[in-house]
Amino acid sequence: MLLPHLELLNHQAEDIRNWYINKTLGDPHRPAIQSLHDRHICVMGGCGQVGSHLITKLYEYGYPVDHLSINDDLRLGKRENLPVIFRDQVDTRCHRDYALNPDRQPDILIFVGGRSSAPHFQSLADVLEEVAIWKTVLEWCVAEKIRLIFASTSSLCKKRPSLEEQRVWPASLYEAAKLMMEDMIIQQALCDDLAAQICRFFSVYGVTEQHKGAFGNLYTQILWHTLQQIPFELWGRAGQFVPGEQTRDTIFAAEVSRALLYLLTLPEPQPQVDNISDMVYNIGQGQPISIRTMIQQIEALLPPECQPLIVEAEVPETIPNYVVHTWGNPQKLLGTDFHPLFTEHPDNLKFIAYALLSNLDWYWSTVEDLRRQSLVKV
Repeated sequence: MLLPHLELLNHQAEDIRNWYINKTLGDPHRPAIQSLHDRHICVMGGCGQVGSHLITKLYEYGYPVDHLSINDDLRLGKRENLPVIFRDQVDTRCHRDYALNPDRQPDILIFVGGRSSAPHFQSLADVLEEVAIWKTVLEWCVAEKIRLIFASTSSLCKKRPSLEEQRVWPASLYEAAKLMMEDMIIQQALCDDLAAQICRFFSVYGVTEQHKGAFGNLYTQILWHTLQQIPFELWGRAGQFVPGEQTRDTIFAAEVSRALLYLLTLPEPQPQVDNISDMVYNIGQGQPISIRTMIQQIEALLPPECQPLIVEAEVPETIPNYVVHTWGNPQKLLGTDFHPLFTEHPDNLKFIAYALLSNLDWYWSTVEDLRRQSLVKV
């Protein structure tokens, strides 16, 4: 059970609420993103971690509720990750069925759906099934001239720091599926004028990811375990790296949402056979931190009676090609004049901790407060 008192933190809930509200209302990209309000947007995978944060960010910016369609079969997400007003508006058909018969034709599709990690793929048959579904979604986008944002994975990026123009290759069935889906987008963009941007997400952490359990971000997993006073297993591998030495290029989900929406305010990509540089973006902070540092930041956030309980262990042999370090250079995103906003992990963690300690009630009241203020300012 979560510890019951928000007073466990050395910061006032109202201060943290105002910190988040002021950052959002003062977002330098907010006016440009609000120019999307007359466009109809469909989010596939809207009840998952990134999808729910994205929808919440649109809601906070005052986006018209009736301009948004949400598709999620709820295998990997849940309705409770969304603002209350959207929870009964989720179309729970599979992505293929939705694309064949959508409730309405959108101007923009943001695809953050599908199977989201390596354990969800057990055979090449799973890869082919995922690609077949994607074929239908992609054909829909081409036929209806729908602008596309596709969520790919940084797991493809084997060089560190990773740059978008570097060659990528798969080391798991999950990565194989994502790479095939990326290549299908690029081919359709070059041959059929599909307007698309591919976003390779690095290590995304946020408020609405507890449904992911053991597949959740390491940052937030450590925080969950600490608040519940459950030991957290910290992996190492003898002769290769000590427990906690591994690093992750982490980025707050609210920042990812801002980046995706900002990319939609840019001119449609115009890829050429010898240059697809305006199609692929790293979505990360570009500043990897060690797991030990994550633990130290959580230790500093919480009082002495609520500290992380760490148990060191070897990486399970059942996990092949375990990634020790991630590091993505987001130079292309920053080169578009994108201004990062939620860059301080300790501040983001305070916000997440208050959300979790209130069973998300405090979080949703903050979101509703932002919505009201946005509508007044619009």
